[in-house]
Amino acid sequence: MSEEITITIASTNSNSDSLTISATMSTSELCEFATVILNLQATDANQILKDGRVIANSKSINVKTAGIKNGDLIYIVPNVHNHQQPQQQQRPMNTSVGGGLDFSNLLGASNTTLTPPTAAPRSNLTFNIPGLEYAAAKSNEQKAPVYWSGMTLDDALSQNPNPKNLIPVLFSDKHPNLLKELNYHNPPLAKKLRDAGSIEAAIQVYRDEQLKGGMIRAIGAIETETKEQEMTKRLQKDPLDAEANTYFGKKIRKENVEAQYRQMMEEYPESLGRILMLYIEVEVNSHHIQAFVDSGAQSTIMSSSYADRCGLLHLLDTRFSGTAVGVGTGKILGRIHLCPIRIKNHFFPCTITVMEDRKSETIDGVENKNQMDFLFGLDMLKRHKCSIDLAKNALLFRIGNETMETPFLNEHDLDESKGGTKGFDAAASNAEIERMQLEEDEKKKSSS
Repeated sequence: MSEEITITIASTNSNSDSLTISATMSTSELCEFATVILNLQATDANQILKDGRVIANSKSINVKTAGIKNGDLIYIVPNVHNHQQPQQQQRPMNTSVGGGLDFSNLLGASNTTLTPPTAAPRSNLTFNIPGLEYAAAKSNEQKAPVYWSGMTLDDALSQNPNPKNLIPVLFSDKHPNLLKELNYHNPPLAKKLRDAGSIEAAIQVYRDEQLKGGMIRAIGAIETETKEQEMTKRLQKDPLDAEANTYFGKKIRKENVEAQYRQMMEEYPESLGRILMLYIEVEVNSHHIQAFVDSGAQSTIMSSSYADRCGLLHLLDTRFSGTAVGVGTGKILGRIHLCPIRIKNHFFPCTITVMEDRKSETIDGVENKNQMDFLFGLDMLKRHKCSIDLAKNALLFRIGNETMETPFLNEHDLDESKGGTKGFDAAASNAEIERMQLEEDEKKKSSS
């Protein structure tokens, strides 16, 4: 028995359908079948696109060889070269006795006649493609959703290409993680699905979003292909054509960057992750503080507000006031010469430079206080012979002949202002992302 796959077909007239076909079906048969199912004119639907890539339309290439897999979304679009083809080279389109279209002279003789539901408004629309009676029967079935305990969003999408099956799985109480995962990757789409009000409405929303995104990619792919062909002709006519050379130079650079990106994702995917800074837990005058360990800072620094909170300002020597210059500038209020700080069960004498609090600023609508409460600098690291041991994820202090370790804080221990997730409000964050996405959509609409 031949392998079967389920795909979704769509077109520029916003029609779409889900089909179960044989993996041995030729791409030519798939194109002809999709033409009828999507209510397209046969002379227009002569190009297959998958992920923005044109797939050869041939009787000798089957869908498996062409790289079409289960769960794929396929677009049937007009061939951009149709206007270049002489009229006599186009395929003839004969009319059957019954008034419908007959493909038997194109695809081989057969006595089987199928009338898909989408062709109902036409009179006796017929086509003869070997094996398509089974595929058409399967496409008309309401297949049950595929799901299992612990499935991921990728599993749900690949196993349920038809939105009629996917949406009930997303909203099922048995799989609460799926909608959360979708919300993480695409908050605007998740919100639209939640706000749809019903499963049927959510199915239509998902279908519309899928088609909208796919159409943009398909149109972009056609425009890119047309542009490249134009530049190729210009380069063949004049190898020194400046615009054509610039175009292909940019293309080559983009391909090189993309190749490096793929290699990085395969070999060093962790480089895309967020790097958590090094913090340790310290106690200053009975106040617990998360101190930022910075070997690139010459002095140990504390903000004036934190020095006040810890009751240290009365020890401030203003003779050491001035201006700190480095990455930016700041006002130095003075220095506290001797302040014992506690790390685990040991006390260490510490000299602290007190800086004026920095004013908060707004960047892209997000408040950035850019405030470091307590920075454990190089002066103290050298005084206490410290070592930053990333293998142990700890800061090591040399005490006599012994070594004391204090661990660096984990992400869940740190506030958002320090790059952590402590106190993180997912609902508020999603609402902010949705707001920014809607504003961006409005800008695109107003500019178009």
